[in-house]
Amino acid sequence: MELTSAPHNAAAWALKPKTRPLVVSSAPYKSPPPGFVTIKVHSVAVNPIDWINQDQDVFKAQYPTIFGLDIAGTVEEIGEGVRLLQVGRRIIAQAGASSSNDSSRGAFQKYVVVSQNAVAELPKEIAFERGVVLPLGISTAAAGLYQKDFLSLPFPSIEGLPGILNHTRTLVVWGGSSSVGSCAIQMANASGAEIFTVASRKNFYYVKSLGATKVFDYHDDDVEDQIVEALKTKTLAGVYHAAGADGAVQTCARIADRSTGKALVVTVKGVPDAGIPCTVRVKAISSSSIFKGGNQIGPDIWRKYLPSALARGTLVPKPDPLIVGNGLRSVQLGLDKQKAGVSARKVVVNKIDDDSSHELVELSTFTPS
Repeated sequence: MELTSAPHNAAAWALKPKTRPLVVSSAPYKSPPPGFVTIKVHSVAVNPIDWINQDQDVFKAQYPTIFGLDIAGTVEEIGEGVRLLQVGRRIIAQAGASSSNDSSRGAFQKYVVVSQNAVAELPKEIAFERGVVLPLGISTAAAGLYQKDFLSLPFPSIEGLPGILNHTRTLVVWGGSSSVGSCAIQMANASGAEIFTVASRKNFYYVKSLGATKVFDYHDDDVEDQIVEALKTKTLAGVYHAAGADGAVQTCARIADRSTGKALVVTVKGVPDAGIPCTVRVKAISSSSIFKGGNQIGPDIWRKYLPSALARGTLVPKPDPLIVGNGLRSVQLGLDKQKAGVSARKVVVNKIDDDSSHELVELSTFTPS
């Protein structure tokens, strides 16, 4: 469905590599190509990769560009071949500018083009600012948990009941209170895995509320030994490194080496050059991989599992949002806040669709791509 006239768009632009702050100005409105939808954005969430992109230009983007991955809002326009989404539907979605080098797909703007396979309907009972904490966390968790060459767990039960593993295998999640860890605990629990997780003591109750059965404090000098001891009568399903400082991946690998079961660590960080036992495989996770090359994990999680799980309440948006401001002018504040560090919260900027940036004087120093 094409619009009779294009809405006015605005964005928080990164004009050049490794510069700050983001500059708020007009942006082109783009109708969706086949298989895509254009989303009117109400809320965005900030992930570590967003400020890392700003500081380090990780993906060597074509500038000017628009960062951001997590969005919540409503469907504005539908591309050819999209059958199950309607204009006006409340949704959450994962944007894809970093993997496409297309600024129309960056989250930090009023209208974003997104693949239909990375969109899930959001129940009216869940506010945009709550739902928006999920997208990248869901995709990253799914990439590590369900891909064949990774942990390869059974698909999660929509009812939230343990899946076919029926707690016969134990998954260790390092960094359970993080955004990715919060999603991984809930989804792995719905797949039937027993969950041991590592977090700070102040977040013990939080991660247990998500489905973890045992929690260990990463501050403890003997945390590795504690986990290995607890796993003595268990069969390991693998280790999911969702967050953690330098050295955490090596600790996860030693835990896998000293336990019975699957000697595999999946990590949101790169594979270390040293310190990994020869019996253990370590694999780095890419959230975008679940949408590539006919990979059905992305469409199955986003279109089959997630809408129903949210509607039933068997998966809840966690961690809670930390709203730092409204409108595109607050996005830089959000990047700075996330960089400074948050615990068991996710930085959110609200009311992007109410932004009045069209009143700004047009920038003449660049031509948006």
